[in-house]
Order: sequence, then structure tokens, then C-alpha cells
Amino acid sequence: MSIAPAVVSWAWRRLWPARRPPGPEHRSILVVDIAGFGRWHDPAQIEARHVLTHAVRTGFRAAGIRWSDLAVQDRGDGMMVLIPAAVSKLDLLDPVVPRLVAALRQHNQAVAPDLRIRVRVGLHAGEVHRDPHGWVGTDLNTTCRLVDSAPVRERLVDHAVLVVSEVIHQGVVRHGYRRVDPASYSSVDVAVKEVRERAWVTTRF
Repeated sequence: MSIAPAVVSWAWRRLWPARRPPGPEHRSILVVDIAGFGRWHDPAQIEARHVLTHAVRTGFRAAGIRWSDLAVQDRGDGMMVLIPAAVSKLDLLDPVVPRLVAALRQHNQAVAPDLRIRVRVGLHAGEVHRDPHGWVGTDLNTTCRLVDSAPVRERLVDHAVLVVSEVIHQGVVRHGYRRVDPASYSSVDVAVKEVRERAWVTTRF
């Protein structure tokens, strides 16, 4: 007696159901962009990328966060770092970002003014998806838009400017933990492409 193909197919699906696609993962999102990167010649760009990577690693090392636990995406003139949800967002505000900025400040004191590295740093948190090509998600886009926004560009005068989302401000900044000074943050309205968000900016670290 033969078994109909349709019956075999049904039995196979019951025993080995189709694998469900992975769902979103909650991550903190740190985006760092070097301002004016394109004005440098190639050797200077290569050096700036090296210095930035060292500075970012220094920041995470100061918080006891292993580089191997992070998902890092190169952005050419910067990087995007996805941090596991188990890592406190406070650790990113203190000490990661201040130590990152301190490392850049030390570098800038030793180079010509036209080679000084100035960065725009964005911090947000939300849901992200991983596919074979990397990471994607609306919250990633939001972080990048905050960093690229006009109010943030306008406030970059010295070594760095930090913009945090309303999520980070409400959850961490406004409470004044450790050395985080809520009074040093000012609110800005960000309107870039599809993003319309209230954010908070500081240049004090």
C-alpha cells in the first residue's frame, strides 16, 4: 500500500515544524560619527579610525564591558555599537562616554588643529533585528538620525557632543546618577527624514 505524497508532507510538517524567524532583541545603541571626516586625505582618515576605535574600546574597558560581548558595525566615518540589555545604561553614560571623550581629547592635544577628531555621539535603546548581513531596526535608524540632526551638529564646538533619546533621558539622565548632571542637558527637537523626536544634548563630560 502506498502513502499519498500529501499525507507524507503533512506528517513531516507536524514532526519537524518550520523554524520560526528570530524575533527582535533589546539592545542599547551607541553611535559615534567623526565630524568633517571627508575633508581629510586617506592617511588621516585611516589614523582617525584607528584613534576612534581605541577611544571607544577604552571607554568600554573602563566600565568592565568586554569588547567580545558587543556587536560593532563599521560606518566608515564612525561606528555603531550594540550593547546587551544586561549592561546598565548608566554605565554607558558613566564611565563609557566620558572615558571615550577623554581619550580623544588626549589625542587632540598632540596633533595639529586641522587633524583634531571631533565626534557626535548618540545613545538610544530599543529593539533590533539581526540578519545574515548585520543589524537592522527602526531604533537603529532613530539613533543615527539623532546623531545627524542639525541641533546636534550645531552644538559640536569642542571635542564631542552627546545626544540621548527621550528614552535614555527619562530612564537614566534625569535621575542624576553618579556623575551624570541632568542640568547639563538641554532639550532639542529633532526632525530628520522620518524621525520626529525630542532629544537631549550635552557637551559636558
